[in-house]
Amino acid sequence: MVKLKYLVVCFLCNVMCISAFAQDNLSFEKEQYQKALWMTTRFYGAQRMGDGVNWLIATHVPGEVSEDVQFDSSKFVQGKSFLNDADGDYDLTGGWFDCGDYVLFGQTFYYSAYLLLLGYTAFPEGYPDFYSEDYHGYIDSDDYTWEGKQGKPDGIPDILNEVKYATDFMLKAVRDNQTFYYQKGDGYWDHKVWCTSSVRSGVPNAIGGDADGPRMIMKATGKATAMASQAASALAVMARAYAPYDKDYAAACLEKAKVACEFVETTEKGTSWGEPLVADGKDQNFYHVGDRYIHDMIVMYVELYKTTNDPEYLRKAEENCDWMNDMSLYDYNFSLCYDHREDLAAYAIASLGATSTYGAKALEILGFYVNTMYKPTSGYLLNKQTDDWGVLRYPANQAFVYALYDKLTSSETINPYTSTSIDYIMGRNGRNFSYIVGFGDKYPSKPHHRNVYRTDIRKLALEKDKLPSIDNNYKFSQLGYLVGGSLNDGEYTDEVSGYEGTEGGVDYNAGLVGALGYINSKINPVPQVLASVETTEREEMVCVLSPNPVQDHMNIHFGKFIKGLVKVEVIDALGCVRTSKVVSGQSYCSLDCGGLDKGIYLVRVVAGEESFVKQFIKK
Repeated sequence: MVKLKYLVVCFLCNVMCISAFAQDNLSFEKEQYQKALWMTTRFYGAQRMGDGVNWLIATHVPGEVSEDVQFDSSKFVQGKSFLNDADGDYDLTGGWFDCGDYVLFGQTFYYSAYLLLLGYTAFPEGYPDFYSEDYHGYIDSDDYTWEGKQGKPDGIPDILNEVKYATDFMLKAVRDNQTFYYQKGDGYWDHKVWCTSSVRSGVPNAIGGDADGPRMIMKATGKATAMASQAASALAVMARAYAPYDKDYAAACLEKAKVACEFVETTEKGTSWGEPLVADGKDQNFYHVGDRYIHDMIVMYVELYKTTNDPEYLRKAEENCDWMNDMSLYDYNFSLCYDHREDLAAYAIASLGATSTYGAKALEILGFYVNTMYKPTSGYLLNKQTDDWGVLRYPANQAFVYALYDKLTSSETINPYTSTSIDYIMGRNGRNFSYIVGFGDKYPSKPHHRNVYRTDIRKLALEKDKLPSIDNNYKFSQLGYLVGGSLNDGEYTDEVSGYEGTEGGVDYNAGLVGALGYINSKINPVPQVLASVETTEREEMVCVLSPNPVQDHMNIHFGKFIKGLVKVEVIDALGCVRTSKVVSGQSYCSLDCGGLDKGIYLVRVVAGEESFVKQFIKK
């Protein structure tokens, strides 16, 4: 049984430590980092295709549609897009658009989903619950802003709600140990037509829609080692992260993670997964990646080891670590991105510590990245990159790597390399210009993102002055889309056709979300369950507190092991019981929290000889 005295002492220490971290090197108020994380996380909900709720187009109804779009209005389904994605009769709906276009590219999709989950597992205290998976608070109120506070928490961290939409698709994409789906849609035709995604679904298949059949679906029976490994990694992490909320779903993720691992092991290795797609004499395969996949396999094995505790996975991970002994193989002189994942492999092995014989060497390599390869010669802004397309993804990703290194070295302060790079992206630069659409007072008003304009008239896209103005008066402006931007204050051009600077992507946001999660874990920590071994073993007793944070009423949903008479108590930071309730034979209990002051509280559930304690926030 849990000792309440011990928990209250830990609880008080947790409250007092919230303000213990140095914030001297941060340029914004603490709430602004919460807002930035909320925006850049919710962005993924604006990338949903399939049957799931996409908050950005949930209420969109087409008005005038350009004739050249060839729209069949009878195929329109409000708020939905690409409901015919399939391989024969095998359903393949769901997943994320890559950027402002409507293709799912596996090279960025699988990488991004894993990167987001890695951030959550490294810094869980940084990820709050502000809204529900279906965004009903924002949609019902017609208020999509941070300031409106219309989100309806559902007891699950927002980041997990967003990534679950990705892993839902992965459960389909990993069909069996010989079949793996990695792309939906044709980038060539997708770029030819300007309209919203829901209207695009009513466009003929011949020009990239699915009005008369499924879009182009690309599958691999081999040579997709990197993507399949990333899928396995994401599913393995989701099996751990989602277990407190749905154990059956967690089990399904683990099972498919193992299948994806079998695909990696039993099919031909490589990254040249198919013949080039050629249209108009040009290769239309996007996101070419180098023939590297060892690092992804290492991450896959480590994540499966952490989830299953099977030493065979650790053995296989270490079998692939020889590259760590040759500096020329890990000094790649570029940046973490979808095409370079050496950093992730180093972190995965280093996170095992002495459990792995390569643990110390992996930490040394990660230290080389943050102390040498990424470290700027002057100042703190990280900018290791070699091209002008999407340059801000690089400092965002490097800032995340610094955060991961801090995690392993137990740093208590926010490192200036992460904070300066993220602050630059948020608007602390020579122009006071934020590169996150909707954040701050000055931000991109012409991002290359078709859905955000909610228009189906192609000529508006061609005449930039005719597009709707994405400003603070536009209800959908808080998109949270990190554009490619510029490292030099005067060089950014805000034009929808300037793809190099105004386009973003699911991979652009992923590193930024991770770095913001790290910063918020220091300055805006979300209380985690303070559990001894006994409470961990009994976690099944209580399913979830909803909503959390709470304003008025909170529901405590009981797990299947709680039966009979149940006593529920709310305890403040001084250990005093503020309110209590006794129920019998119910699956949940509703508590009135309206009279509580703002702050952090404990809920104690007592059923017979058992007790369970969780934390919640009263806002």
